[in-house]
Parts: sequence; C-alpha cells; structure tokens
Amino acid sequence: MLVTRKFSNILTRSRTIKSSVRLFQVCVMGGASEIGQAVSLLLRTEPAVSKLVIHDTWEAAPGVVIELSHIPANSTLKGYLGEVTMKQALGSSDLVLLVGGLLKTPGVSDKACLDANMEFVKTVSSQIGRLSKMPFVGVVAEPLNSLVPMAAELMRNTGTFDGRKLFGVTTIDWIRAQTLFGTLHGMAPEECFVPVICGHSNKTTVPLISQSRPGANMTGTEIRKFVSELQRYDEIVTQAKHGKSPTVSVAYSVLVFVQGILAALSGQHAHVHAYIENNDFGTSYFSGLVQVDSNGVKEMTRYTNHISEYECQILEEALDQLRKDVATGKKILEVE
Repeated sequence: MLVTRKFSNILTRSRTIKSSVRLFQVCVMGGASEIGQAVSLLLRTEPAVSKLVIHDTWEAAPGVVIELSHIPANSTLKGYLGEVTMKQALGSSDLVLLVGGLLKTPGVSDKACLDANMEFVKTVSSQIGRLSKMPFVGVVAEPLNSLVPMAAELMRNTGTFDGRKLFGVTTIDWIRAQTLFGTLHGMAPEECFVPVICGHSNKTTVPLISQSRPGANMTGTEIRKFVSELQRYDEIVTQAKHGKSPTVSVAYSVLVFVQGILAALSGQHAHVHAYIENNDFGTSYFSGLVQVDSNGVKEMTRYTNHISEYECQILEEALDQLRKDVATGKKILEVE
C-alpha cells in the first residue's frame, strides 16, 4: 500500500482546481438550510461550476437565491421551491448534493433526526431514481451510515441506479484528522495525511495513526486521546457554539468533495474521502480515500501493513456498529 505525501498533494490539488471554462451543473438540495446556504455560497464562485441550482421546500429559499445572485460570478444561478419542482431542479445536473434535513442538536433525539432526514433523503432519492441518467450524488445529511444505504435501495427500486456515483461525504473527518495531527505535532496541516476509515459517526470513525504521513511517535495514551477527540468533534463544536451544530467546517469539506468530483468529471485523476458501497471490509458500506474517475468510484485505498493492535480493536468494534447502521438504512423498504 502506497501511502505517501503524494496523497496529500493529490488532495491539496483537488482543493485548488482552476479552470477558465465553467463546465458543470451542481444542484444543492436543501440549499436554504444552514449548511446548504454555506455550501451554496462557496460554490457560487467555484470556477468549475457553470450553473448552480438551489432547491428547498423552505419558504425562505427564494430569498437565499436572491442573496446569492448579488455575488458577482460568471455562472448561472437558478432556484426552485417545493416538492413539485424537484424534478426540474435535478434535471441535467452533473452533481447533486443532499444537504438539507434536520441538524443534530441538544434536545433533538437520534431517532427524531433519523426519521426527519430519512424523509428528506427518501424523497430526493426517489426523484433521482426516476431520472434517465443518474448524476453523481453526494449525501451530507446525517446519519450517513444509514442514509446512504437507504438512498441506494430506493434508487435501485425506483429505476436508474449506478452505485459508483453515490457517495456519503466524509471529507470533514479527514480534514479534522489532518488539522488535529498537524497542530499536535507542530506541522503544517496541509502537509499531513491521516487516513480515516470505516464509518461516519462517533462510534465508527477510525483514524489510522499507524499510517499517518509524516510519521510521528505517539504513546498509547496520546493515540487514544487523539481518537477520542476526533470522534467527539461534533459534540465539542456543538458545546462551544452553545447548542449549534458544526456548519462552517462541514460546508468547506463539501466544497473539497465537490472539487474532487468535478476534477474527475473533467478527466483528471482525483481522490475524495467518502462513504461508499464496498464489500471488501466485512460490511457492504465503508468509508475511506476513494479514487474517482468520470464514471464514478474506481477503488478505495486499502491499509494492510503495520496496523496496530489498538487500531484493529477499535476497527472491529466500529464495524459491529456500522453493520447495524447499514441494516437500519436498508430496512426502509421493508416497511413501505
């Protein structure tokens, strides 16, 4: 397994793609949500986006589109409101982002969040499945571990589906690990690479310090503290924001993901951090560094050398939880 500085360079390039030609249409479903607005703002002037489409069922959506129109950009901007316009919003899009739904905040139970976001993803996925050709799809709504498998099952049963084009956006996990690792060791974060694998939740996110580049000597206690902090970042940010969920860093991570996908669509070699359909790790879905081309997923990076005993232990525990999360998502069709 080659895990060297070249991966950091690949990912850094994907964040700074520049093009004099705008080529791609990106649709932000849930674009009037807190995260959706931040994502839309970042994409408004993204060079590779020729048309930005904003869709939401929230009545404030037209105002969001008007605000975005005040930003000077050489791209087309279009807004849609309500479920009846969803097919129009999705049509001709190269990439669709599902960023709406309910944010997990204090007072909102896991079940309430899951139920609300299942409805959001269910509605959008069913419409995507009816398109003549499936666009690339990035799911941001939580919990990814369950919602991505659910989206896949719905698309399969609705019509058009290509598993290579469905991604759960987990770039935030890599960004956090990269920054935490760099800060801890006095290194420039952009020069650091820490693989983060398995799933996308506090119980299934597994950073591999043994595979980090540059390497660093860390005691067992330091490694456990690193893992704990990374897995608790959502909680840490929410507490610091007095009950508000992370949005700014998540939006930036979505931008990084979009840049990687659009690079792949334009014929460049690209990698993204994502949660995808993958049967190689004892579960049907898995998260990690994914090589992507214009057809979608090519392969996921594997790490087989010098994995520590502690990492194997937490990975096994995470896989047990991940299998349960995946099963929850797949069961949606059993109760229809």
